[in-house]
Amino acid sequence: MKQPSPVFGSLIVAIGALSLAGNNVFAVVSFEAGASPLAVITGRMIITLIALLLFMRSCGRQIALPRHDRKFALGLGVLNGLMAYCLLSAFDKIQVGLAILVFYFYPLLTGLYAWITSQEQLTRRLLLGLIGGFAGLVIALKVTTDISNLFGLLFAAAASFLMAANALLSSRILTPQNSMSVTLHMHIASALIFVIAFIIVGDANFPQNTWGWVSYFSVPIFYMIGVTAFFYGISCIGAVRASVIMNLEPIGSIALGFIVLGQILSPSQLIGATCVIVSLIGIKTLDGDRKV
Repeated sequence: MKQPSPVFGSLIVAIGALSLAGNNVFAVVSFEAGASPLAVITGRMIITLIALLLFMRSCGRQIALPRHDRKFALGLGVLNGLMAYCLLSAFDKIQVGLAILVFYFYPLLTGLYAWITSQEQLTRRLLLGLIGGFAGLVIALKVTTDISNLFGLLFAAAASFLMAANALLSSRILTPQNSMSVTLHMHIASALIFVIAFIIVGDANFPQNTWGWVSYFSVPIFYMIGVTAFFYGISCIGAVRASVIMNLEPIGSIALGFIVLGQILSPSQLIGATCVIVSLIGIKTLDGDRKV
């Protein structure tokens, strides 16, 4: 089967990034309506797992994986679950902007680690794109330097490292043909982790109004599109380039925050968003660039 073009792969990842931005915004709406983070993320994992399974069966997509790939995908699901837990814990202890900023250090970590381990070539243009995208996030998220909880910072940093590890490790088994099956197996493990945590903790706070429930069920829809597109994109363009394009996620969150939540975009947010977009355009064509 013909390998999808890099442009198509980049477009798919961009769709995934914007979908995950929708996941973020509607999760906030669910929280405001009375839902607890654990209830939201448990429902997200279960509904995503069921929806992926039904979609793959209806389309006749192969679900089974070779034994090695199946074990690998389940292990990635454990990493994905731990990453989600760490990020939610960071949101609970420090301001969301700071948590997102620290978390989105993962594209730079992904690029540097892939270069150190010779998984990918780190060109000057790609390195500048990584740094420029991160700098744009600093400006756009308007994060202060007041860090009141060291544990929150450590949780966000752990989530960043886990996300980088997930992106790099998944690239070892992902192909355009098996990306959905790998994603499905990852969510089998993730869903199991959160169901167990939900039972143990007993945190059963759900939305208290109609809009909250609409948002609650919107979360897994956007999330499923986002993660499926992200891992498919990795199979097309690699973990480093996919991670850089994912910088669109927080920018999309800012835009959707304005549309859905009525949050007003400040000049600094617009400048930061521009920096990220320029960085993405700068690394769009990497062939022929000089190595670092």
